[in-house]
Amino acid sequence: MKIAMVTGSYPPNVCGAGDYTERLVTSLQQRGVSVEVITGGGWGLRDAPAVLKRINACGADITHLQYPTVGYGRRLGPQLIALLQRGIVTIHEASQTHILRRLSLFPLFWSRHLVFTNSFEQAYVGGLAPWVRARSSVIPIGSNVSVGRADGERRLDEILYFGLIRPAKGLEQVLDLAGLLKSRAPGVTVRIVGMALTEHAGYLDALRRKSTDLPIVWNLGLSDDEAAQVLARAAIAYAPFPDGASERRGSLLAVLSNGVATVTTRGAQTPSMLEEAVEFAASPIEAMSSLDALRHDSVRRERLSEHGMRYAARFSWPDIADRHIRVYQSVLRHRHESPLSGPIAP
Repeated sequence: MKIAMVTGSYPPNVCGAGDYTERLVTSLQQRGVSVEVITGGGWGLRDAPAVLKRINACGADITHLQYPTVGYGRRLGPQLIALLQRGIVTIHEASQTHILRRLSLFPLFWSRHLVFTNSFEQAYVGGLAPWVRARSSVIPIGSNVSVGRADGERRLDEILYFGLIRPAKGLEQVLDLAGLLKSRAPGVTVRIVGMALTEHAGYLDALRRKSTDLPIVWNLGLSDDEAAQVLARAAIAYAPFPDGASERRGSLLAVLSNGVATVTTRGAQTPSMLEEAVEFAASPIEAMSSLDALRHDSVRRERLSEHGMRYAARFSWPDIADRHIRVYQSVLRHRHESPLSGPIAP
């Protein structure tokens, strides 16, 4: 079996979906699946023929397209590729996108099979396009960062934030928390670990100007191993997602898998199984209270750490790869059927 994996972003490009794709490709290859990554170049409608030529040249049995990614931008080449290839599309986000982005998803809905990263997104798209329900699957994402090895005691004088540096990631709340720490918990700092997208360099500069007098340490552009080591040394994290914690958050899985007791936000997509793995706070003020309690209560902190690691262990990359392989096999069995009739989700 050979897969043509189409993605607009791939490491070293900074993109959560791109990082996910690299992990998936590696895991599939470890399972004996041949994968050709199709990335780079242009993604406009005029660029689609060149991409299709690359796909056909690699001799793949199935085309698997990841959408959206930073690299695609607003261009519509991926939609044309999906229509002409009629393979598999993983839709990483639909419900939280702009109305124009949601409309642009419709060409993708005619693919042989759709993969969603959680049941909320699957149900949302099923409401837009009912025919999708019978030929889609939910396969959760895994952590984009390895589990590091803790070197000594975990740090209780720091609150960790881990994730991409871009708008709508809750970083304003992280700065607010740092302001509270400055006045209420002198000596405690916030460590921000992440990657900054080039197009959001101005946003990063603005954040750094605002944080000049705040107890914040910036660790940007770390390698996977370096980030894993920082996470392994952290005791407590703050992850204030504006739309709430969900199974789509690879950064949250990375923190939990490294045993970091985490305070986050609740949203419409927050799964019930996450209840024991994290603590919820609706604002930086509420978070301050929870974080302070975790710093001083080792039993509470260790219990949360253990539940978090147990929750994150459910999203192992070998299992994610195996579930994709079952989808690929199902698509190959039904490849000659009408795209509206199959295959049923494996």
